[in-house]
Amino acid sequence: MMASQQNGERMRVMIVEQDLDFGMKLADWLAAHGYQPVFVRTVDAAIDGLSGFRPQVVFIGLGWSAPAAQTDMVEILLLIQTISPCTPVIMMADQTSEDLTQVLFRQGARRFLIKPVEFSQVSEVLQSELSAEMV
Repeated sequence: MMASQQNGERMRVMIVEQDLDFGMKLADWLAAHGYQPVFVRTVDAAIDGLSGFRPQVVFIGLGWSAPAAQTDMVEILLLIQTISPCTPVIMMADQTSEDLTQVLFRQGARRFLIKPVEFSQVSEVLQSELSAEMV
């Protein structure tokens, strides 16, 4: 199944993930399945990439090491809402708390995947977000 749009362009997917190994695997998997992935490891790089790359879907991996990281996530969600309000955001986390989940959904996250993420789940989420976008 190729991930292309009507004009033949590959779908642009941004991955914001601190875990280099997981981020690379996800980017490789997306590229092998016809997507055009961009993998960044910091919020600053994601912010720079948003306006230039114009992703159609953004995956954000949550690092739980520090409260500051959670603040960064809220910040990037707000920026995505500002720069590209129709872009679906999918969060990926090792674990989640009800409080944080509520905050992130309020800030515009559309879905939550718990790590380790199965790439078949990624495919399902992308397909359902894409078909929702086409309506």
